Amino acid sequence: MLQPMPKQEYLADLQTRSRHNRQIVETVFLQLDQARRSWQPEPGEWSVDQCFQHLVLAFEWLSPNFTSALNKPELPDSDGIFRPSWLARRFFEKQFDPQTNSKTSKSNNPTAAYSPQTLTRWLTQQERLSAMIEQSAQADLQTMCRIMKWVPIRYNLGDYLKFFVSHDELHTDQAQRALAAYEQRAVN
Repeated sequence: MLQPMPKQEYLADLQTRSRHNRQIVETVFLQLDQARRSWQPEPGEWSVDQCFQHLVLAFEWLSPNFTSALNKPELPDSDGIFRPSWLARRFFEKQFDPQTNSKTSKSNNPTAAYSPQTLTRWLTQQERLSAMIEQSAQADLQTMCRIMKWVPIRYNLGDYLKFFVSHDELHTDQAQRALAAYEQRAVN
């Protein structure tokens, strides 16, 4: 369950987790050949590259929904505590559980098994995400942001940042499982 916590501690945790995701990509996935990155464990399951294509698409699609909130300064009377929104407390644990089979919107589904620029684009977005987390130290993390233009429910800025880091973790783990399945298949 998401609990209120000191803002600086919250942001430091997000930076650490985001750095860990980047490190895995740089040390494990960048060195892979096209065969390993494009192999799908089962029909309909995503390859390593498709996991990151999805992350790239999701970031491009959702990041405009909260970037303006980065420029809203924290109020002087803030107590320095980040409080997750009701929506995040209700759904994040279930949404980012690898055992939950959540479906993505078709617009964020990968279209090809492999694209040579995928990991480079993802790493560029990670630099942007890291800068956003750093910038948010001066912002009001409680600023509410729309999830989608046509949906009236909202996350706050801090929830959005956690969403992206947790979403990256979920699909980085999925990509590691796809790679492990490839390696296991090669052994058998």
